[in-house]
Amino acid sequence: MLSGKLWPAHPKPFPDEILSSWIVRVAEANAVKLQTLCWMLFGNERSPWNRDIDRSAPKWLLKAICEHTGTNYWDGFHTTLVVYRNRLYPRRQYSGQLRWVLPVRSDGMRRHGCAMQFCPECLAGDLVPYFRKYWRLAMFTFCPIHDAQLHDACPACGQPVMYYRRDFGKELWDAGPICACHACGFDFRQSERVVPVFSSPEIESLFREMLHSLLLPPSKDGRFDLGFFAVLHQMTRIMVMRQNADRLRCHVAGCIGCDAPPMALGRISVEQRTRQERHHLLSLGLWLLGDMGPRLSDAWVAKAVRYNLMLRDFNEGPGWYRPLVARFSDWRADLK
Repeated sequence: MLSGKLWPAHPKPFPDEILSSWIVRVAEANAVKLQTLCWMLFGNERSPWNRDIDRSAPKWLLKAICEHTGTNYWDGFHTTLVVYRNRLYPRRQYSGQLRWVLPVRSDGMRRHGCAMQFCPECLAGDLVPYFRKYWRLAMFTFCPIHDAQLHDACPACGQPVMYYRRDFGKELWDAGPICACHACGFDFRQSERVVPVFSSPEIESLFREMLHSLLLPPSKDGRFDLGFFAVLHQMTRIMVMRQNADRLRCHVAGCIGCDAPPMALGRISVEQRTRQERHHLLSLGLWLLGDMGPRLSDAWVAKAVRYNLMLRDFNEGPGWYRPLVARFSDWRADLK
């Protein structure tokens, strides 16, 4: 049994490891089932697995796991998605959709949404497999390190990735590794490697540069700041708004020379889309931001987007965005 403040095995978080993955590894290293570990830490009244602990971990959870693993509290705190505050979204938010974060849709301890992605090449290369924070981000549709599409569900059975359920209803020695599907046991490291496809070299270059920037510490002088990601998000929103009737998406696809496959319109944000749909929308949005003034102007002249949609529900745009779109407020203006 585990006793005392410091447990016999006290693994520290790996680089960029997400909180839920770390807790699963702590239980495995101490040869106890995950639910046993959680019961010893939190009792029957508080289960961490009926909430998205990676998005907003309770302080009591972080303090307990850090105390028993000898980990600095702030090192534990930085295993959560809070590290992307002021980089991808402006403030912490405990409910509702959080910008750029894939949502957990749960029913008790079961999840129905594909909130966790993985790169089979990363997992196969790990001495000890673990799951990364950036795999929870909507813009990561492929791994920029191994040039492979991310998987957002088990390739064998289609179930969401729920590694915290790997030992549910099983003996500990039958649970399988963290990188095995909880439902069918498929080893994610054996998943097919698929190379991502891009509509143009310009989009590919900007897409890769954007993802690599998120693997590095934030830079005050970087192009990919909070404002950039806010505008990119707004462009993806406009493209699937019913009020836009698919005009902007089809216009941009025509400019690039790529297909615009059918896509459901309405209040389905980019974070709630499939990996394929996210890759498509992000590619089109990145093309617009590549030379935004002229390209947005061309879309406006072609009646592919209206001025009011550019600002709808978008009060947190960067300082350069509102003056850029202000010239589209007069439909009689000659922008040529």
